[in-house]
Amino acid sequence: MARRPGRRRGLWAIALLVLGVTLAAGPLAYMFARFAPVKQFSENMLPTIPVGSALAMEKDHGEVRHGDVVTYDPAEWGFDGPFVGRVVALGGDHIAYAAGDRALTLNGKPLDEPYVRDGDPGAGGVSFAVSVPHGRMFVLGDNRGNSADSRFHGSHHQGTLPVSAVTGVDSGMHEESPLMVVLGLLMLAGVCLLPASVGLGIASLVARRRRPVEVHGPVWGATRVDAP
Repeated sequence: MARRPGRRRGLWAIALLVLGVTLAAGPLAYMFARFAPVKQFSENMLPTIPVGSALAMEKDHGEVRHGDVVTYDPAEWGFDGPFVGRVVALGGDHIAYAAGDRALTLNGKPLDEPYVRDGDPGAGGVSFAVSVPHGRMFVLGDNRGNSADSRFHGSHHQGTLPVSAVTGVDSGMHEESPLMVVLGLLMLAGVCLLPASVGLGIASLVARRRRPVEVHGPVWGATRVDAP
């Protein structure tokens, strides 16, 4: 049987198309399955998170820990979320601050907070002393002078929220992180392969039209007529 003109190029076109789509769409599918993109519009997390920053919040975050930057649902406070904040205390902790103190205290010990804006953990002048119930958390913004956080919702479980209100934990990923660079390169490679596959496909079709298939041997269905 004769080989069809352009067949090899056609097979390569299909292979490159499949590979290109996989490389281009695969990283996107992975990102949307594992992370929730969130845009930060508030100043409450300055200087840690500038206004306008895009965050990749991990959906399946597991256990929430002290110091985690999270997105959370503030429905108990009567607001629509998500909000972004930092978990400073969890169930069983005692978190406190008195106006004029140089630091918050967690379970009686000064809390080291290098992330706080201007190094002033008490900006805003709000005093509080809260024993966090089990299964709940106390959330503050890093910009204590401009953050509507747990300090201002004392009438709702002393400002605490259920840990189940957490909708994502900051993965720490950004445009320069190794994983983002690798995913970006894979997507770029996939996008570059798509035009190549289209070009090979077109070349295969042109070759088939220009060069008919050569037939060797008898033609099925043909009738032989002997000359007289």
